[in-house]
Amino acid sequence: MMSNAPNKCPMCGKSDKWKLVDTSKKGFSVGKAAVGGILLGPVGLVGGALGKKKKTYCCGNCGFSHEY
Repeated sequence: MMSNAPNKCPMCGKSDKWKLVDTSKKGFSVGKAAVGGILLGPVGLVGGALGKKKKTYCCGNCGFSHEY
């Protein structure tokens, strides 16, 4: 399940300076590995290594940043 980023900074409440600064794929997804293992066997377990897409947002006002 993927969380959506809020439309304003959760710390200071500013929406005009809350910006997307990075998008990357990180980590091992246990869910993808389990589903791949059930559907495709051992080869499907490799699907868990594909990772999750993460978006990093940062506030230009207070400096708070977080991945969603």
